[in-house]
Amino acid sequence: MIGVLFVKLMLIALAASTLVAVSAADRLKEREGGCHEGDRKCYGRDKASPYYYRCANNEWKLYTCGNGYTCGGSGSDTKCVSDSAPPPQPTCQNGQRRCIGSSNPNLYYFCSEGSWKLYSCGNGYQCKQTSPLQAACTSTAPQCASGAQRCVADGSSGSFYSCVDGQWKLKSCSPGDRCINIPGNLVNCQVGGGGSKDPITSQWYGQASHETHPELIQETETTYGIDAAEYEARRQSLVRDLPSGSTAIVFSASMLFIAPHVFHQFRQDSDFYYLTGWNEPNSIAVIEKSEHTSRGYILTMFVSDKDPEKELWEGPRNGVEAAVSLFGADEARPIGEFKRYAEKLAKTLDKQGPDGNLIYTDLDADFDIQRSTHCKVLKELLRQKNLGARTHRLTSKIQQLRLIKSQAEIELMREAGRISTLAFIKIMRECRPGMSEAELQAIFEHECKTALRSNDSGGGDRSRSSSSSSMNQAVLTRPAYVPVFASGEHALCMHYVQNSGIMKGGDLILVDAGAEFASYASDITRTFPVSGRFSDAQRDLYNAVLSVQQQMVRLCHAESEYSLNEIQHRSTRVLKEELKQIGFDASERDISNRLYPHHIAHYLGIDVHDTMDLTRSQRLKPNMVVTIEPGIYVPYDSKFPKAFQGIGIRIEDDVVVGRTLNDIENLSASCPKTTEDIEACMHKR
Repeated sequence: MIGVLFVKLMLIALAASTLVAVSAADRLKEREGGCHEGDRKCYGRDKASPYYYRCANNEWKLYTCGNGYTCGGSGSDTKCVSDSAPPPQPTCQNGQRRCIGSSNPNLYYFCSEGSWKLYSCGNGYQCKQTSPLQAACTSTAPQCASGAQRCVADGSSGSFYSCVDGQWKLKSCSPGDRCINIPGNLVNCQVGGGGSKDPITSQWYGQASHETHPELIQETETTYGIDAAEYEARRQSLVRDLPSGSTAIVFSASMLFIAPHVFHQFRQDSDFYYLTGWNEPNSIAVIEKSEHTSRGYILTMFVSDKDPEKELWEGPRNGVEAAVSLFGADEARPIGEFKRYAEKLAKTLDKQGPDGNLIYTDLDADFDIQRSTHCKVLKELLRQKNLGARTHRLTSKIQQLRLIKSQAEIELMREAGRISTLAFIKIMRECRPGMSEAELQAIFEHECKTALRSNDSGGGDRSRSSSSSSMNQAVLTRPAYVPVFASGEHALCMHYVQNSGIMKGGDLILVDAGAEFASYASDITRTFPVSGRFSDAQRDLYNAVLSVQQQMVRLCHAESEYSLNEIQHRSTRVLKEELKQIGFDASERDISNRLYPHHIAHYLGIDVHDTMDLTRSQRLKPNMVVTIEPGIYVPYDSKFPKAFQGIGIRIEDDVVVGRTLNDIENLSASCPKTTEDIEACMHKR
């Protein structure tokens, strides 16, 4: 698997007997000797070793440098050293990969932010160059008989290999269980001599993985469409922006309940998902910046243990071992241990004094979005130690990374836009007078769930099984937000979500809806006639808004030097001129306060209103994704022409900001938008 997520787990697997049996006394001796915070020393005695000790919370802890690195030096010069060859060239294009070569067959370079970064395939894998600028990690494990099993380290590890389709796949017992080889090329997971309580759920994960959903998740991916290497690059980009010695603590979202024992569908905190891909509540990621590791940081995850009794009721969990083997953590612990970790961290920071290391985290709910309850534990400990001045907001730094989308993210947003477009076309064709707004909403949401992924939908070199992948796409698709289906004068309310009216002939219906695909949102608005034909007044007013929208989309490139706020101001002036041509006598104040009182744009990504901490006054940059959505809402007021009173219109597209005008990409361009295209679509019934 491309990425470093297997490094620590596989190293421990190959050397488990040494670490458990031989080094136990040495490690105890190291701890008893005491240490000073931040001290490091190599573990090796007679030869170079990939392991080193690091003093954390006043005790020695064992870490690994990662494949291709060994610990060298002493005292303050202790660091992980690589003898690898230099990168193939000084600059590169993001996403390119190059194997190092036969001298280090499991190492490769990955291009991130225009420069080469060194990564490891992990033990049991080697890099294979598939094209001049692309590579893949391939297994070096021998062929095996399907169904065969063997422990990674008999009796001293909970991990084992299971043969699937002739290749060894890494699996694990429940946390705390030991793997025992038994006759017949099989294994048994034991706790104190007893077997696993539930050998079935112990093999499942709490979310789709390559092992459980190979038709969806490719071997190099952590989540659908996003490679492990990209998650790694995101975390490295974050720590580069943090001061030396600082710690970032990211909390998952909490499970929300409608009533006792009745919960909402879980949605992960966007920052947590962006950095880890982990999609379970009650989880924490701790990222410690470290100049002594090949990654530049140490990732510790606190997550829920696998628990057969709870999984019987709540479904499977990823578990502690999967945090290391699938999600790239250096170390993982049960969530119940976080309080003890937080107490030691607060004590250490307190001893360092006012000039000590910093913490970056988000302890308060933003926009009433509740994070893990463990936030309160950390917040109270920091309050008790008066460490508020050393605690800084983290989400703004993560949002700066989220603002500029990678090609993989844009591809997922293309698919979200494609699915939503198919649903809009469907409801335009199904719309009838007498139908309820709620019924039209149901058709839209059903179409989003069943829209099949076509072979030519922009998948690049990502090979999917066309039948099984398409059928299972519903797993990845859900509404991005509560939609607006506002017919007639309901459209005068910009976020009308009751969707309870009956559509009438002669009215327009404003639909603001979008699908979320693989955790990335679309946000599209179209306004169309319930009967299939615009009246003259509706057509004139619609075309005025459409002209503004099309002109503003053309400003979404870096060379325009516009910000979203500047586009907003310009759209108001342009709309005033468009309305004047059809009989309005409205000032810019009338437009801003009454006819068009909302902003034309927002950022789009994992969240519909993405990166809310970031100002809309900054200049547009390539690969930002934004919405462009002017509207007009004419009240029943004699100040405005009677023919247009009671009409609400909004037109919205999702736009990838280009470097130049020609580079702009409209992700919803295929959704009918002109009056001619809408009427033609609605008459194909």
